[in-house]
Amino acid sequence: MNMETNKLKEVIKKWIINVDRTEELPSDIVALCFNIYEPYGIEMVGSTWFDKDDEDWACDEDFEPTQRSCPDFEISDKLEWEEVLEIVVAILKDLINELPDIKLLKVDHIAVGFTDGDLAIIK
Repeated sequence: MNMETNKLKEVIKKWIINVDRTEELPSDIVALCFNIYEPYGIEMVGSTWFDKDDEDWACDEDFEPTQRSCPDFEISDKLEWEEVLEIVVAILKDLINELPDIKLLKVDHIAVGFTDGDLAIIK
């Protein structure tokens, strides 16, 4: 990872840790979706159901943290959306491994994608 990506990773890590510390994840939440939007930003919502063949689960916002959007999420707007998705997927995969004690990341399913696009299932 380059310096800019490492900086972004630290921003996302800090956000996830903060949400985990300040929010109570309902016990019925089985999936998290990290939605990327333009101009580039990212938000997190949770759902009580998941179906790998039906992405509509990600539209059910059964868990909406107070800090839904990641503050200080900065990534070059010169990057194509595919590159942004690839970077965020790599960061989240790393964080799932690096933060084994974070309740949010212990949900059964985690996906990331652009709000109007296909989801990448990362867990």
